[in-house]
Amino acid sequence: MAWGILSPDAVISQRRQQNLELGAAVRYFNDAAVPGLGGMWFAMPVVWSVVAVSIAEKLQQPALPVGNAIEALAMSQAKDGPIDRRVRGKRKLQGLTDWSFEKLRKRGTYVVQPIRMAMVQPLVALGFAQGSRYGAFQLHTAGKRMLELPIVEHYRDTLLAWANGKNPRGLSEVIAAISPTEDVRPEVRKLILARLIDGEDQASTRRRNLVSLGTGPSSQQLENTRPPPGVDDDHWRDLRGGAAFMEIRDAALSVLDRLEQRLLKLRDDNEAVRLSEEQAASAAEEEIEALGRLTDRLGDRVRGADEPVSKAFLAELASLDPPHLVRRLAERDGTVIRWHGDQLRLGAAAGELKRNDELGEEGIPPKDDVFAPQLFRLYNLHCLATELSGKANPGVTRHEGIA
Repeated sequence: MAWGILSPDAVISQRRQQNLELGAAVRYFNDAAVPGLGGMWFAMPVVWSVVAVSIAEKLQQPALPVGNAIEALAMSQAKDGPIDRRVRGKRKLQGLTDWSFEKLRKRGTYVVQPIRMAMVQPLVALGFAQGSRYGAFQLHTAGKRMLELPIVEHYRDTLLAWANGKNPRGLSEVIAAISPTEDVRPEVRKLILARLIDGEDQASTRRRNLVSLGTGPSSQQLENTRPPPGVDDDHWRDLRGGAAFMEIRDAALSVLDRLEQRLLKLRDDNEAVRLSEEQAASAAEEEIEALGRLTDRLGDRVRGADEPVSKAFLAELASLDPPHLVRRLAERDGTVIRWHGDQLRLGAAAGELKRNDELGEEGIPPKDDVFAPQLFRLYNLHCLATELSGKANPGVTRHEGIA
């Protein structure tokens, strides 16, 4: 599957998810690889969320609209700068003149997919918030510690006054300081880094061991059965199984991509837009063969991780002949390709901009193979840890200026 880089404001289909009923396996392998990271890859969103949850508690309002308002406000100056992965709302906020809290908290003012959507898991996993939904978050131990830092307390107090309809002294300076393109203060970085890699629980240990590697593991390294120094056998098994599963899943999606192209051409040629099982198997013959070869080569790695959803998927791939395989993939999809009336047809999301479920967590896999691109959190962790150590975030330098 080709990995694309979208501009932050790109209109992504909400219908074209194509998770093939494999969402539980995707979540398992992502979290086994880099526990608790969600889509976090740079540090400033933690500051926004801690401040937002604190303000929401004081206003006795849900944290979600408060979080949207503060994130939108943080974009107010950055939106006019160069294209940057960390900036949202360049088009949505263009021409906005009312930057009040009441305006920014309203649905529709800011983007549909704010950065805070990728922050639910890391805020909880790293101890900054507690709760199962962003809107119901309350500050937890690390969040309270962050608020004890004078600079963060100053951000909170100034933005609380703004949320109460005032124009407090120093507001412009605070907005500039919390811009997504600004560096997080050293004392804040230190706290986030400690929450990321300190601790003796399995999640902290896995993150710390990966950070200690410096780079990788790459796809080539994951071909090895023995882990590199510092990575334990169980973690290595999950990393190898996860990368293998994502490759097989993507190969299955390539079968559906080929069928979509065929059906769209039939539509463009004003022909009947449907395929029988046999016609579909013939149209995607090369992709089906590639899927079979990949499953034969990587299947043992997936089975070794002993994750039930992925194992069941492999069993289907091994047991079904090509006509029944394309039918089952269409049944699993239903968004782009669907099975209806004994034929394959286009789904409601056919022809729309492709969306990858993992990239909904803000994952942008690297272009090279220093980090296995199948597990986007590996590179995200590297970006975050590098920034928290006081160096330039490579996720910015790598992609800056790409729309």
